[in-house]
Amino acid sequence: MTGALRTTARNPVAIVMMGLLILVFLILGVGGGSRFPDILNGAHGDAVVVAGSHSMNTRDFRKVFDQEKQRFEQQAKQPVPVELLVKNGFDQQLLNAVADDEAETEMLVRAGINPDPSLVADEIKKLPFAFDKVTGKFSEQQFTQFLANQGLTVREAEAELTDQLVQRHFEVAVENGFKIPRVFAALNAVIALENRDVSYFTLAASSAPPPAQPTDAQLMAFMREHSQQLMRPEMRVITVAKFSAKALEPSVSVDPAAVQKEFDFKKDSLSSPERRTVIEIPAKTASEAAQAASRLSKGESADAIAKSMGVEPISYADSPQSAIADRKVGQAAFSLAAGQTSGSIQGDLGLAVLKVISVTPGKVASLESARPAIEAELRTKAAQNQAYELSQKFDDARQGGASVADAARKAGVTVMTIGPVTGDGLDIDNKPNTDLTPQILKSAFARAQGEDGDLEDAGAGEYFAVHIDKVIPPSLPPLDEKRPLLTQAYMREQVLTALKAKADVLMNQVRKGGSLEQAAASVGAQVTHQAGMQRVQAQQYKTLGGEFLQAVFTSKQGDVFASPANEGLKIARLDAVRPGDTTAMARAEQTIETRMARDYLQDMMSALKVASRDEVKATINLGLAQQSLGIDPATLNGAGKPPRKAQ
Repeated sequence: MTGALRTTARNPVAIVMMGLLILVFLILGVGGGSRFPDILNGAHGDAVVVAGSHSMNTRDFRKVFDQEKQRFEQQAKQPVPVELLVKNGFDQQLLNAVADDEAETEMLVRAGINPDPSLVADEIKKLPFAFDKVTGKFSEQQFTQFLANQGLTVREAEAELTDQLVQRHFEVAVENGFKIPRVFAALNAVIALENRDVSYFTLAASSAPPPAQPTDAQLMAFMREHSQQLMRPEMRVITVAKFSAKALEPSVSVDPAAVQKEFDFKKDSLSSPERRTVIEIPAKTASEAAQAASRLSKGESADAIAKSMGVEPISYADSPQSAIADRKVGQAAFSLAAGQTSGSIQGDLGLAVLKVISVTPGKVASLESARPAIEAELRTKAAQNQAYELSQKFDDARQGGASVADAARKAGVTVMTIGPVTGDGLDIDNKPNTDLTPQILKSAFARAQGEDGDLEDAGAGEYFAVHIDKVIPPSLPPLDEKRPLLTQAYMREQVLTALKAKADVLMNQVRKGGSLEQAAASVGAQVTHQAGMQRVQAQQYKTLGGEFLQAVFTSKQGDVFASPANEGLKIARLDAVRPGDTTAMARAEQTIETRMARDYLQDMMSALKVASRDEVKATINLGLAQQSLGIDPATLNGAGKPPRKAQ
């Protein structure tokens, strides 16, 4: 169950929604030193991950999922539905990461890495929320109460911190003791800093005679030769019956009485309480409190006053009264005027002195201000109910044997015929069809021609069913449709073939002893000499082209080679390979050794997780995990149907 304490330690206000990966869709913050909540030894009936004595239950998985989802949304700067994450496999990636992590800890414990209980106790006493704000000392009562607020027990907290110490001790020991052979870094430094001299010239496209316009037969042969790139994917023509709450919303009218009733029910939650910015200085004695009040009222810094008293000031920034932990102190803070300093206040947790910095008045919600949001909510609910009613009429007709089109007519819904479209929803012009959702496409491409689909629930009051009118197998496009593109590509290929043949002749002349300058002059080109090229500075030469650089740094001295250029081909000869500066290599070796050690260590720790999972035989329960997220696994396979009304 690791992770919960560390998160709340960073934020004493107890973050309940713990956050997300990246997918497209990659896992953020998983692995290495990160740890996730697990549950203690015992039955694993509610476990989504089991790795020996370590496991994670559905409650903790939901917390981890919410945390990673929140992180992902912060990066994407937009909300991401749980269903979308699950459909893209994020939950499974997260489960696998948790399983790797739990298996590693299990293996380390089995290997005998067990921190002494005193070390765990010391870690507990370092947690900021476990300290009494007045005495500055560890408070077991405060620690226990905080855990209870988070739904944790002391035993679970101890288990979590024990696992953290197991991993930390192992990783520190490995990191401190891990060294790579210096020869590895030395070889890399030699290769990175060696100097390579190359001479080259460009064989321009104009050096090749322009090819003749291709015939239809040549274009057809060219098309077949490149069929993999030109082949159209399978396309389908489908009939879709949609029952959409979103489409129905504009026609839904809202009863004013219903708006008033909803407002009356939500009025308290729609209103905002008074908020204040308050500074609190804890005091140990009445005389200390009096002195602090006097100094604070004279404008002295709260930080300076608290420091002289050996305590830490407590700041509440624009907070409601409920945010102040001490009930009596909170009442006093909200009885003062802005800018006013209190005298000594005897709170439930001790003495305190307050100063109110600012007051933000509360706001009582009005029907008129809340009306747009309430009407929109009621309209959405009514539209969803209407869509559901229509979908049930349709489903009743389908259960009676009607086709998709006939059932839609009986329900009073107009069907749409769409297509041809690809499995990605693109039409014949490669443009997306906005009427198609991923769920509709998945259903349409999972059925045979002529088949009717059942009613499916897409969520949020959206239902649909499909009929497959026609399946168009993958095929090459008509020649006339692609003629300009094919002609251009064909002629470009002919020019390149002629250039390569000419380049072969020129390169053979150079290999047999001819000079590169003579070869260049024969085609009206000039030779460029590039000296001292180094791998470590390859970015500086990127305009020469990736294939050219690859050849420069992999060829042997004297090799002659050709590589593509923007306007033809580069013909080059590697003139020399010289060692780099020894002083520079020595400096580079130190940097390279540090980087290589880090990379090797990361690879080794990743391999440990994989080996641990195999050894421990860690298991995951994906279905149970999805259920904990409120997802019915059956709906992910297109099998979901809206629930039937109770008869």
